[in-house]
Amino acid sequence: MEVAEGCDEVNEAVGLSVVSVEEYLSGVYYLYWENRDVLKKKLASAERDLSAFELIPITREIAVKAAEVDADLIKKGEALSLADVLIVATAINHNLVLLTRNIEHFKRVSEVKVKSY
Repeated sequence: MEVAEGCDEVNEAVGLSVVSVEEYLSGVYYLYWENRDVLKKKLASAERDLSAFELIPITREIAVKAAEVDADLIKKGEALSLADVLIVATAINHNLVLLTRNIEHFKRVSEVKVKSY
């Protein structure tokens, strides 16, 4: 969560799509499902990490933008997963920079500003 800490230092708001929250928590559940004690601790740690972010819900406007982006990408033969399309649409709708480790993946959408971390 060093990205959030870095933004705190320069007093920048950091938003996180609820879709990203699901992806993060899904990974925690997947990794620690077999050991409920460890899972409970990891989920508590994840909740602390997530508390550093403003959570951005999916709205009708985001769904509309996601549909537009999805159709455009499919017509180009460059489809993204629904989760990624919703994340991109959230960034576009809120005029945010999308921070990712996979810039090439998201650069397919010219409307979104993408930055690596």
